[in-house]
Amino acid sequence: MARIQTRKGKSRTTFTATVRIKGFTPVARTFDTKGEAKSWVANIEREMRMGRYQDARPAGKLTFSEALNKYIDQVSTTKRPNSERRDRDSAKAILNVMGSEISLADVNPQRLVVYRDARLKNVLPSTIQKEFALLSHMFNIARREWGLQVDNPVPEVTRPKVRNGRTRFLTNEEAQKLLDIAQKSRNKNLHPYLLVMMHTGMRPSEAAGLTWGDVDLDARLVKLEITKTDMRYVPLTEMAENVLRSIRPTDTGKDMYVFLPPSSEPLKKSTCLPCLYFRRSFETARTKAGLEDVHLHDLRHTAASHLLMAGVDIRTLAEILGHKTLQMVHRYTHLLNDHKLKAVDLINSLGLE
Repeated sequence: MARIQTRKGKSRTTFTATVRIKGFTPVARTFDTKGEAKSWVANIEREMRMGRYQDARPAGKLTFSEALNKYIDQVSTTKRPNSERRDRDSAKAILNVMGSEISLADVNPQRLVVYRDARLKNVLPSTIQKEFALLSHMFNIARREWGLQVDNPVPEVTRPKVRNGRTRFLTNEEAQKLLDIAQKSRNKNLHPYLLVMMHTGMRPSEAAGLTWGDVDLDARLVKLEITKTDMRYVPLTEMAENVLRSIRPTDTGKDMYVFLPPSSEPLKKSTCLPCLYFRRSFETARTKAGLEDVHLHDLRHTAASHLLMAGVDIRTLAEILGHKTLQMVHRYTHLLNDHKLKAVDLINSLGLE
């Protein structure tokens, strides 16, 4: 037996559905529409009669904000600093739009669709993808580790497509022009910072956060402990090695930063990301070079593109860049079209006398 009660409040009308079936404890839930209430009743009654019903009331007693904050405290804090920071930003944005008073069990695909469409008016699809990934993992953790009988609604919602078509990279002439101007910058470490990124493919935050303890100049290797993915070793070109040797102080401790100033800890806390220290000087240099459309991350694209065009294979490139799969590296393969044309021209006379 089921009953749906209509409750009219000052600001909105809600519908409370109650299901009572012999052998089960009565369960109730409140919805914003009568249609949602009827659909829930039908699903609960069917699950009870088929013997597959699991009491979801513990999840109903936990608010959405409590669950999200619990995830941030217990799970996000175990992630790398950049990932933890992103999780906290995503959680704040999610709660601002969805509200904090609803229960975890009330977060369904329909609510997520409304959230998605509202957020897309202000942010890029890639942001929605990251926020949905956070929610999906939270629901899976809630079910597997917190013992809550709650389904993950995220896979039921269509996620906006992310178009990663932008692969701006610098030509040899553009790279030389940018580096020449950077050498004249008041920020004396801008030039070596940019050159090392161009010659290694490191992410801006990875390069900015380097300490001398990470750098083995004799082996021409950099050990990256804190990365977006896993720890990896990055080889240095001879030019990158020479530039690093030229700026290395006589007395260096392993914890001393390569590019950041000695007072780096307060700086990192105030700017959140190490690479932000170079933002103003880089923007000035790129403007003087006539490269206003170039971002710091494009120097990573520059390294990847030139390595690929020089004949480096896809798998080696993925290892240098720190990609777990080859999918991200394939975005650069269109650069090989000219090389492929030259290759097939080698058999242009095949079948002819």
